[in-house]
Amino acid sequence: MKTLSINYSILQNGLNKKFNSVFLHNSTLTLSFLDVLFREGVIRNYKLLDNSNMIEVFLKYHRGVPVITKINSISKSGRFIYYNLEDVSQWKNFHCPMNAFLILSTSNNIFSSNELKKYKVGGQVLCTIS
Repeated sequence: MKTLSINYSILQNGLNKKFNSVFLHNSTLTLSFLDVLFREGVIRNYKLLDNSNMIEVFLKYHRGVPVITKINSISKSGRFIYYNLEDVSQWKNFHCPMNAFLILSTSNNIFSSNELKKYKVGGQVLCTIS
């Protein structure tokens, strides 16, 4: 969990400074997290760097404005928040800003709240992306 918290801030800082790309430490959790961001279309791409334990993440902008405006960490090391499918749909209906989504860690993998209906699972809420 600590690794993802650091990655949130690195991504957020890179977007605020309008960098083309940022570098994150490689881990399976980070790769799964980046897969979700790529599937949701909020980053351009990412690649593993040769002979390094780093991943280069290519950030995405629309007309000079970052596609990701805010990343809010939800579960923290001392406080884990779990949502089932009903909780996710309630969040979408009542608390969800336009184009925002949750990222959840499930027993299968990491998914966005937009993908959960297909897999019919809930899980630990890692963060919100808006």
